Amino acid sequence: MTQFVILKKAGEPGKVAVNPAMVTEVRSASGPYIDVHFGDHRVAVEGSLQHIIALLSRPEGAPRPGPPPPADWLTGHPTP
Repeated sequence: MTQFVILKKAGEPGKVAVNPAMVTEVRSASGPYIDVHFGDHRVAVEGSLQHIIALLSRPEGAPRPGPPPPADWLTGHPTP
């Protein structure tokens, strides 16, 4: 199954889904932007180079960051 990484587009509203297996190059650009290359195609995204590389190099099947599990209202501990 293809794993996509959702990134915020640079300087534009909206987001873009990136297939890390298709990425050929990642470069820092002017300002807070990073260029992600797919052969001859390029998409500019927002974030630091380290953050984008970490997102794109997450092993397949690794858990995606998300909201914490809901806490039990009585104990405050995460529900199983």
